[in-house]
This record gives sequence, structure tokens and C-alpha cells, in this order.
Amino acid sequence: MYNYFIFLMMMKQTIVYSLILLILLACGEGTSNKEGDTHQSEVLDSTEDSAMQSINEKIRKDINNPDLYLERSLIYEALGDNQAAVDDIDRALRIDSNYLNTLIAQVNFLLKRGDLNTTSNILSHAQRKHPEASIVYEKLSELYLIADNNKKALENADLAVKYDKYNAKAYYLKGYSFIQLGDTAKSISSFQTAAEQNPDYYEAYIQLGIIYASLDDPLALEYYNNALEVRPDNKEALYGIGMYQQEHEMLNEALETYTTLTKKHPEFREAYFNLGFIHMFYLKLYSQAKVHFTEAIEIDPNYFEAYYNRGYCHELLGDIGNAEKDFNKALTIRPDYTLAAQGLTRLKE
Repeated sequence: MYNYFIFLMMMKQTIVYSLILLILLACGEGTSNKEGDTHQSEVLDSTEDSAMQSINEKIRKDINNPDLYLERSLIYEALGDNQAAVDDIDRALRIDSNYLNTLIAQVNFLLKRGDLNTTSNILSHAQRKHPEASIVYEKLSELYLIADNNKKALENADLAVKYDKYNAKAYYLKGYSFIQLGDTAKSISSFQTAAEQNPDYYEAYIQLGIIYASLDDPLALEYYNNALEVRPDNKEALYGIGMYQQEHEMLNEALETYTTLTKKHPEFREAYFNLGFIHMFYLKLYSQAKVHFTEAIEIDPNYFEAYYNRGYCHELLGDIGNAEKDFNKALTIRPDYTLAAQGLTRLKE
């Protein structure tokens, strides 16, 4: 028999781990259809060309303005020219090596690339030169979170709030630190404060949605919907809604949410997988479930859970040959996958 609770644990972990990436660094909206991606890329290229022309003109008129070089470094980074981005940060440093904006630009660039040691050195210098700058402690909190030192992360987030009580990111970092330290009540309070300081704080709404969903509290849906108001059609928020609906057997609503996800994010494999699971586990419509698991496999040929579930549908329909193929395929991809091994044992019996 399929272990439903293993499935739920796996899907909850998928939500949490995919969304934690939102915490420290900006992330994209995921993969969409190729035509949409191409059009979006063309629009971005045109915008970036225009922005580059504009900033170059500004620099020609004000060559000793470090903020202009920092602005251009971001454009270079968006274009994928990291060396040019670094060169512009260096130019800004030569103008004023203690300028806070430049130091933070360095930190942001290095944090995205996981260079924690250099980041730490720059922040130590920034702290000496700007001992009451909230953003310095905010970045130290991020650094300690990445380094898995949650107590130091919390200490620095508190200092960031001390020097700027309206710093929404600092409250957010406090919330995440409290999650890691096991204090749910304080994490909720901190995320709510972050959203109060910045009503467009998407990541805060997502984290509140995750927490309340783990508490089986329908407030989860409210926070996920708040996130959607900030970023309409975002896949993480929609997926969180779908999972809450599924776990609380709001099956029609969950099917509608996952179907919306497949239309808006056709390469999002989990939406097809969950459609398959609902049809298999709840509705006992095994042939339809197979269709959705196959769609998930077409997106990710290494999706061993989808192979197992499709195999299980074959098994329930009496198609032992195809069930065996799918179980073996799952084990080829993931040799220690217990459910697939148990499936083969059932078939032999």
C-alpha cells in the first residue's frame, strides 16, 4: 500500500526547501513556455540596452559619482558580464573606498556567489567605518544565516532594527532566525512586522503561509493570497495554496489550483505530479493519474517519484509488466528508493 504520509512529508519538504531560497537572494519566477521566455528575453535585452545607454551618458557627465558605477555594475550583472560588474565596483571603490553603498554592493555581489570569507572581511571594515548603519548588520545577519549560525544572525538582525526600526528585511531575517531556533511564535511575529513595514514583502507572506499551513491554520491561504497580490501568478504561492487544499481534502479547489499552475508554469513538474496523486489516491482514477505522472516525467525524466507512482497505477490496473518497468526505472535513478523496492516485492508476491 502506498505510504501517504511519506508522500506528504516529501511534498512539504519540497515546498520549504524551494522557498527558503527566497530568503536571502532574489530569485526568478521559474521556467515558463519557450515562446514566452524568448519574448521576455527580447524585452529585457531592449530595456537593458536602453538602461546602458542612459547610464553611460550620466557617467560621461559625472565621472566621479560612485553611485553611477554601482548602477551600471548591476546592469552588467543582469547581462551576465560579471567581470564588467566587478570592474565598475572597483571604480567606485577607487573614488571612495569607505563609501557605504559601494561596500554593500561588494557584499551583495559576493554573497550571491558564496564568497563568505571576503564578505565577512568587507563587513568588518564597513562596521568600523559605519558603526550605526542598519544595513551593515542586516548583511551580517544574512551572512550568519548562510553560515548556519542562527544566534549570531539573530543578534545582528536585532542590531539592524536598533539602528532602523523600519527595516523590513531585518525583521524578516529575525523571523527566519527564530524558525531555525525553533521559536514559531516569535518567527510569526517577526514576519508579520516585516510585512507591516513593507506591505509588498512577498517572501514574508510566503513564510507566514508555510508556517500557518504547518499548523493546519486556514490563515495560510490568506497569506499565500497576499503573496499573489504582490506577485500575481507566482508558482510558489500557487503551489502552497494547492498543497494546503490537497492536505485538507479540498479536492476540487486543489485540482483547479494545480491546473492553473500547469497553464501558467507548464514546466513546473510538481503541479502535474500532484494532479496525478489526487486522481490516484483520492479519486481512484488510475488511468487519468497515469496521464499526469507521465506529464511530470516528460518534464523531468529523472523524476523517480513519478515513475514509482505511475508504476503503482499500472499495478492497481493489473498491468504488472509496465508496473515492473516503472519500479525498476525509479530504482535505476534512485537505488535506495524504498517504495520502488517494496513495489517490486509486491509484484513478485
